[in-house]
Amino acid sequence: MMLTSVATSDISVPRVSRIGRRAAHPMVPLVVIDVTVPGTSSALARRALHAALGGDLRLYIVTVDQLREHIVFRIEVTSRSVDDVIGVLSATLERATLGRAHATMIRASRPD
Repeated sequence: MMLTSVATSDISVPRVSRIGRRAAHPMVPLVVIDVTVPGTSSALARRALHAALGGDLRLYIVTVDQLREHIVFRIEVTSRSVDDVIGVLSATLERATLGRAHATMIRASRPD
């Protein structure tokens, strides 16, 4: 006895449009930049960065160099352009050294 498979067109599979999924998650800009500030305490710089860049800021301490007395932050900011982020950093941090900036687009998370 030989077995054969039979495909029928009576079964319909619901399809989700890729366009509909993309519309639910719009793209937003993401800027990543390293910033070096003088000092060994990150408290003042963190407060100034959060006040200037707000809730779209993710801030990481990369290095605290006790010998050279500086701190390196990695800053990730969504919903702002590179020009805007650099402008805010220049106005907010007087003696900061800005590293290379990288900009890309990411999918925005769904508002809850």
